[in-house]
Amino acid sequence: MFKKNVQIIFLIFLIFAAAIIQYSFISALPTFFAAFNLILIILVFSLFFYDFRSALGVALIGGFWLDFFSFHFFGFYLLSLFLTAWLADHVLRGWLTNRSLYSFGLLMFLAMLVYNFLAGFFVYFFATDAGPFFLGRRGFWLNLLYQIAWSELAVLLMFSLAGAATRRLKPFFLEKR
Repeated sequence: MFKKNVQIIFLIFLIFAAAIIQYSFISALPTFFAAFNLILIILVFSLFFYDFRSALGVALIGGFWLDFFSFHFFGFYLLSLFLTAWLADHVLRGWLTNRSLYSFGLLMFLAMLVYNFLAGFFVYFFATDAGPFFLGRRGFWLNLLYQIAWSELAVLLMFSLAGAATRRLKPFFLEKR
């Protein structure tokens, strides 16, 4: 019981620190580097390597802290991250049957697409100064491309580190008789 509580507190602190890093440091970088979405990468990592409950925890805690720091309506990040985690979980359970690098890369790609489209729709329909529709803006597509590039780079790094740390990801072959 004590160990589980310590893990939960550590997760809350980790996501809080990631949200602070996202808003205070990463968002202040130039355009290419500012597209790094740390919370979403952590969310997909926890979904892929752990389970939906841990990803849901990341979505709720990360969404709360990002909403707390942002100027969007409260619930913007909660809703975006929760729906992204929910759809990514359905894709992971329904279509991606193994835990390979390709599955992880595809899941991250789809999560980035879903998250960005959801965020674009929410900003367009709920913001008072949304401007032209987001699909027609060059900045939306360029930011999406940058986020996908960063996320796929994170996939390579995290899968390599996780593969070195655990035997669950190592391939095995049946012996020939």
